Amino acid sequence: MLSMKLAWNNIKKSLNNFAPFLMTTTVMYTILFIVVALSDSPSLDKLASPGNSIAAFMTFALAILTIFTAIILIYSYRFLQLQRSREFGLYDILGFGKFKIIMVAGCELIYSYFLTVFLGTLVGSILAKFLFLIFVNLIGGNYFNLIISFNVISKTALIFFSFFLFLFIIGAFIINRQAGLTLINANKKGETEPQANRLLALIAIILLGVGYGLALSVLNPIEALLRFAIAIVLVILGTYFFYISFITWYLKWRKSLKSYYTNKNFIPISSMLYRMKQNALGLASITILLSMALVTIVVTASIFFGTNNFVSQQFPQSARATLQVPLKTPTSAVTQKINQAASHAHVDIKQVKTVEIVYGLTFDNQNSTNKIINADHTAKTLETYKTLTVNLITQTDFKKLGNHLPNLVENQVGVYDLQGNKGEQLKTINWFGQPFKVKYHITHLTDYPESINYTNTILIVLPNNQLLSQAHLAYNKIAYAHNKSDNTKTLISLFNIPAAKTDAYYQAFNHLIDHTDSFSGFVSFKHVLAKQMKAIIGGFLFIGFVLSISFILGAALIIYYKQLTEGLQDKRSYEILQELGLSKIEISKSIAVQLRFIFLLPIIIMIVHFCFAYKMIQSSLTLFSINDSSLIMTISILTIAIIFLLYWLIYKLTSKVYYKIIER
Repeated sequence: MLSMKLAWNNIKKSLNNFAPFLMTTTVMYTILFIVVALSDSPSLDKLASPGNSIAAFMTFALAILTIFTAIILIYSYRFLQLQRSREFGLYDILGFGKFKIIMVAGCELIYSYFLTVFLGTLVGSILAKFLFLIFVNLIGGNYFNLIISFNVISKTALIFFSFFLFLFIIGAFIINRQAGLTLINANKKGETEPQANRLLALIAIILLGVGYGLALSVLNPIEALLRFAIAIVLVILGTYFFYISFITWYLKWRKSLKSYYTNKNFIPISSMLYRMKQNALGLASITILLSMALVTIVVTASIFFGTNNFVSQQFPQSARATLQVPLKTPTSAVTQKINQAASHAHVDIKQVKTVEIVYGLTFDNQNSTNKIINADHTAKTLETYKTLTVNLITQTDFKKLGNHLPNLVENQVGVYDLQGNKGEQLKTINWFGQPFKVKYHITHLTDYPESINYTNTILIVLPNNQLLSQAHLAYNKIAYAHNKSDNTKTLISLFNIPAAKTDAYYQAFNHLIDHTDSFSGFVSFKHVLAKQMKAIIGGFLFIGFVLSISFILGAALIIYYKQLTEGLQDKRSYEILQELGLSKIEISKSIAVQLRFIFLLPIIIMIVHFCFAYKMIQSSLTLFSINDSSLIMTISILTIAIIFLLYWLIYKLTSKVYYKIIER
């Protein structure tokens, strides 16, 4: 009872110390509550089927946020303990006893826990309903009432109970193992240089080098995805080791210069040396969180905005029919079937175009026997693709779609790289022993119906149908070990149809194909795919938004704690310096040097990390059929600018905290 009363009085009297911790726990609880509310709510069952994929996305987000929240809470509680260490030390010297001190600290955590759950649930419920409206709008749903069940509250509260229990164990361990005098002086003790600093620097170089190497040596999207997790872990560890070794070396190097013995440099450098490890860990954490926010925003935004391009690439017109027909069937016969189905459905369709395209001929481009890309200095990127997919079309059908191309003769082809490497000037293609000269490098496609490309893909335009059949047969002979020509071929019909008439046409088309011998196929519509993609990708974007906000908030909290801690530590030093005659202007200049270092380094390292990861990110995005390199680059530049602006605002706001403490 005494411990609980003492704990409550401590919170009231030391609210300035407890406020940052309570703010952090409430913010992180609110974010976690929102994610749990959206993932476990029965309201998701009321949405369209594709929208239910949000539950899987939210489970993934919940796992990341749980780990992230635990780290932030430990960081925050450690700061609170340092501020209260003197008080705990006095309790011990006065004979209160370690056990009772631990009980007081535990009761403080209990009060903090219930306050966090109450405020977090209240704020989280309001924000969850608001964000649910945004989410439903993103996925194109029509059910806007989010039901927050008791299970959501209990689940979030249980997760946070485990966090607070872990914080209690950490606090009890630190209090129990330190003497009273040690606790009293805990927040005044300077840090020693890390042991084996050169070894740490070497480890940092190795970890970052291997991580960057993995990112730069990616050859295909599947490999990029598998390597991504490994590279992230290596770069995170390398970043921490780099900061620990680099900051110590940098500050000692600055100390060895003559310019160190000036008012401008002496104070900030000596202050940062005093807490070199704390600086390193704080700056490393800020860098990693900013980098994670940057990558998350770029990936999710690229997928979201690239989806419109993806749908347009799949559907140059509003409908697309894919039919498997006998080999000698002319395209006009399929066009007739398309129009016949429209007549039965009493639907007016326009601009019917039927073409033959061979999709998805996949090659192991590292196999010298079957390699179709010759090694020449103008096509190095294409040559290094580990897996290459080729689509084939004749020049007649290519022009029928509305594309321009010079007339090709027997041994000539046109080439287009669907990954957008327009500078890759191929000279020749060796198609299983048959050489072709690349006469024309296509730079733009009109109304070409693309397939989903999970690997690097090129389109080859052949002179005529005979060469297309021969090329397909040559591929089958190697890929499937048979020498027989297929008895069927695939024809694609594109046409425009009113969205309101698609259901009637769908039924008429299926009925007609079912009653036509030797014909099989299906019809799909642009607006249907767009709706499905909006549901899935909208949820993906929403998760990216929640995670990005969490990472940026985490970075902001660490910066805030960093400024708060350093302000409290530097306050006495600046008081002494002012008593010795140092002017406020000189103090302001020295503070500016220190804050500039803290501000610039994380943002520079973040950009370096992203530059090395860019190729891996771009390659991974092809798994979502996002191949527009200019779109990805534009989003990347804008995201860096936005994060820089947010970081600058956070820095300016938290700097005021530091200045206010010093001025007091």
